[in-house]
Amino acid sequence: MKKIASSPSGLSTVSFKVGVVTSLVFLAGCGGGDDVAWFDYPLWVETAVIVADIDGDSRADVITIAQLASSLEDRKGQLVVRLQTSPGVFAPAQTYVVGTYPWRMALGDIDGDGAPDLVIADAGSTAVGVSNGTVWMVRQDAGNRGQFLAPQQLTTSTTNPSDVVIGDMSGDNVPDIVVSGTYSPDKGAGLLVQDANNRGTFLPSALIPLPGNATAVAIGDVNGDGRNDLALRMYLSSINYVWNTALGIVYQQAGGTLDPVVTWSPQTGLNTQTLAITHYDTNGLSDVVEFFTPSGEAYSAKVTSLLQSTLGTFAAVDTSLAAVRGIDDGVVADLNGDGRPDFASVGFYPTGTTPLSSPTVESTLHTFMQNGSGGFGQTASVSLPISCSRIAAGDINGDGLSDLVVLGSENRVMLLLQSSSTHGTFLPPQFLK
Repeated sequence: MKKIASSPSGLSTVSFKVGVVTSLVFLAGCGGGDDVAWFDYPLWVETAVIVADIDGDSRADVITIAQLASSLEDRKGQLVVRLQTSPGVFAPAQTYVVGTYPWRMALGDIDGDGAPDLVIADAGSTAVGVSNGTVWMVRQDAGNRGQFLAPQQLTTSTTNPSDVVIGDMSGDNVPDIVVSGTYSPDKGAGLLVQDANNRGTFLPSALIPLPGNATAVAIGDVNGDGRNDLALRMYLSSINYVWNTALGIVYQQAGGTLDPVVTWSPQTGLNTQTLAITHYDTNGLSDVVEFFTPSGEAYSAKVTSLLQSTLGTFAAVDTSLAAVRGIDDGVVADLNGDGRPDFASVGFYPTGTTPLSSPTVESTLHTFMQNGSGGFGQTASVSLPISCSRIAAGDINGDGLSDLVVLGSENRVMLLLQSSSTHGTFLPPQFLK
């Protein structure tokens, strides 16, 4: 078992590699930095996957980011684009070097040319002139759809950015960027407002003041007024490296004015892996679903639904994942075709009693369908042939049903297509070649 003792986001990070098995798990506390590590090179650390049609041919494509380390000093971010050229057939992967440790990404048409672009939060960079953490914009070449231009550095004002979203937060109908990270000595999240008169360029980063730095962010219309709002998980304090956090809701008013944050859902000893603004039920009000993993043995993984029963009032419903193994990442999506969000997780874990230096490892994907009352019930567990730690959902084969895409060891991608005859179940995993 190999241990990586470096931290991309001010959190201690542990990654295990067994043969070619590589993944990453965030644990709260213990600071960060580039400590001396020992493991085999080359080393992949897979961090995120998106399913979306980026080249405009009405077929879903797959985008992944990861770090590839050839040595302790030679670490490069890898953006890999896999275009679906005909049903079930993907072109050879295109690889772009972006920063050093791309951790999260968001997709949206930044410059208004009709081609979705990418914004990537780079959790740690060693490039000359680049601080420890930056944000990159990777614009799609509108004249050559499916191809991306050279990355553009947007800001270095954030230390260890950990999440990023795209959407209009200034009231001008032009998408902006919100970044979570550390803003010393101030606390909050970063807002990059796009210059509406010069698309693709941004004003200097502004602070969205919060009682603590944001560690995760989601964007959507929470109060139904047609404007984007923000949901942010905020770090408030820690005792013996155990975090105390809260969820903040920031409402946008006319003209792009942002209200002071309203706090909900205090948590202790838990890390947010997935944060989504969605419609859990059918009352027409937006809800928030959040997937937590534990920071230590004293805490347990769970999914929390914050159901908005009346405008501005939320009630929490927890689904325990204490008995679930395979919880590195999760996705909130409709997984059975009923129009309401469900949940799936993926992850790997050591098994058996083999020596610590060479444990056996199992990787599992779990699906959970919502029960209509705020919770989720587990419906299936699928063993995966490789170690997988990142997951996304999207309609890969164009049948109108959400499929699952997992990212695993050596930056490989696997597809699990939803059964067209038995909704909510998935066919055996297959490698995306």
